[in-house]
Amino acid sequence: MARNQKHYDTDYKVQSVNLAKGIVLSKAARERGISPSTLN
Repeated sequence: MARNQKHYDTDYKVQSVNLAKGIVLSKAARERGISPSTLN
C-alpha cells in the first residue's frame, strides 16, 4: 500500500515552528502572569 506523503516548503515549516514557539511562549507568560514580550 503506497503512502501519500505531504511535502511542505521551507517557508511553511519555518512559519509552523515560529507559531509553535509563540504558543509555548504565550502559555509560559500566562502561567507566570507576565507579558509574552518580556520573554522575547
